[in-house]
Amino acid sequence: MNISIVVPAYNESRNIKTTISELFDVSSKIVDVKKVEIIVVDDHSSDNTYDTVVNMNDPRVSCIMLSRRSGSHTALRAGMREAGGDAVLCISADGQDNPLCLKDMLRSWRSGAKIVWALRKDRKNEPWYIRRPAEYFYKLLLWLSNEIDNKIDLSRADFFLLDRMVVDAINACPERNTSLFGLIVWLGFSQDSVEYERRARLSGSSKWNFRSRFRLAKDWIIGFAGVPLKIASLTGIVMSLVGGLGAIYIIIDKLFFSNIIVGWASIVIVTLILGGIQLIILGIMGEYLWRDLDESRKRPLFFIEKSHRGSKRS
Repeated sequence: MNISIVVPAYNESRNIKTTISELFDVSSKIVDVKKVEIIVVDDHSSDNTYDTVVNMNDPRVSCIMLSRRSGSHTALRAGMREAGGDAVLCISADGQDNPLCLKDMLRSWRSGAKIVWALRKDRKNEPWYIRRPAEYFYKLLLWLSNEIDNKIDLSRADFFLLDRMVVDAINACPERNTSLFGLIVWLGFSQDSVEYERRARLSGSSKWNFRSRFRLAKDWIIGFAGVPLKIASLTGIVMSLVGGLGAIYIIIDKLFFSNIIVGWASIVIVTLILGGIQLIILGIMGEYLWRDLDESRKRPLFFIEKSHRGSKRS
C-alpha cells in the first residue's frame, strides 16, 4: 500500500526534521507499506519551517506554504488535496502525537474501518478545568449534530488515518467555515480507534489556545447543527408567553385589587434583559447569514504561496 502523511506546521522549524525522521522510521518497519510520502503544510510560519523542510532534499518529502495563516484544519485540508496515497495519516509536527500506533491504525483500516482515530490513553496530566469541559464539550457537539450513536471519545482524539474514499469525500466539500473533525464525523463511514501514549512537545509551546477551541466549537455547531436558530425561536416564544402572562397579572391586579405597579428599576431591568436576548438572537442569525454570504462568494479555501515537490521547486 501507499501511505501519505500530512503534517500541518506553524513555526515548527526546531521540530519538523525530527518528526519527519521518526515518521519514516516507523513506517519503514511496517511490512506491507510500499511507498510513503510526507506532505508538510506550512501555515505561513514566521520562522524558517519551509526552508528547513526544503533543505532536507528528500524526494519523499513535499512542502507547501499557504499564503496566509489559516489554522491547522485548513492546512490539513490543503495537504489532503496533494495526498495520493491509499490511506492518509494526519499528524502534528510538534512530536506530541506518537506515530508508533500507525501499525495498529493500519490493521484497523485493513479490517474495514475507513476512519481510524488515535486516542490518547488518558488526559490525567491536564488540569480538571481543561479535561472535564473538553469531555462535556464533545458530548454536546455530538448531541447537537445528531451523532449520539458515535461511541468514540473525541475529547481524546488527536490525529487520525483516513481511507482514500474519505479523503475524496472531504475534498468534494468546498465549504470554508467548517470544522474538519465535525466534517469527518458528519461524513459517516465506518470508524474505529486505537489508543496511544501522548508525549511532551519536542520544543516550543502549543498554539492551541482558548481562542482556537472557541472557534472550533463555533464552527462545528454552526456548520453542522441548526440548534442555535431553534433555541433563538424557542427563546422568543418563551419570552412572549412570560410577557403575556405578566400583562394579564398586572391587568387583573389593577382591576380587582386596585394595586398600582410602580418601580422604575424593575422596568429598566426587564428592558435590559429583553434587549440583551434580542441582540443575542440577532447575533446568532447574523452569524449564519455571514457564513452564507462568505460561502456564496466561492472564494478558495486557501492559496499556496510556494511549494516544493521532492527535489524540484515550483
